[in-house]
Amino acid sequence: MTLYKFGALFLIAGLTLYLTACGTKAIPYAQNTDALEPNEVAIAHYNWGMQSAKNGNFAQAITELKLAIQNEPGWVMPFFTLGVVYGNQGELDKAIKAWERATQLDVNFAKAYYNLAVAYSHKEEKTRSIASLREAIRIDKAALSTAKADPAFERIRNTAEFQTLEQETTPKH
Repeated sequence: MTLYKFGALFLIAGLTLYLTACGTKAIPYAQNTDALEPNEVAIAHYNWGMQSAKNGNFAQAITELKLAIQNEPGWVMPFFTLGVVYGNQGELDKAIKAWERATQLDVNFAKAYYNLAVAYSHKEEKTRSIASLREAIRIDKAALSTAKADPAFERIRNTAEFQTLEQETTPKH
């Protein structure tokens, strides 16, 4: 898969998350908590970062997302989105670092674990990919069916580790 297609997948996934998870309602402090909203400055930078990413201005998006993080370092969404933007640029190590931080801030952030699994798969780090995918599935069982069809996992789908993961998470009848 070319770098462009790889990046486009991250951008589409991130923007889809933003539009479905955040949309017009209040932006959550963390995906799975009812914590107070971030401060207005952080929210403004986050929104400018999202708009810049949508417009394809990734350098500006990175700057704005980093400013959101600087103003509200415990807010998970700018870290997640920063990972999406870095992934879109093919900066996998930076994307991984951002998503790792997102999972530290919200240990039940399934989409961050899933994106980590995709990134590790592209880096051909099978063990880390499977471990991150296992966490995503633990939190959201639908991640397994997504992973079964996701082209990002073509390299590892037929491995014993992936099949074991599949068996561990598939309900017994």
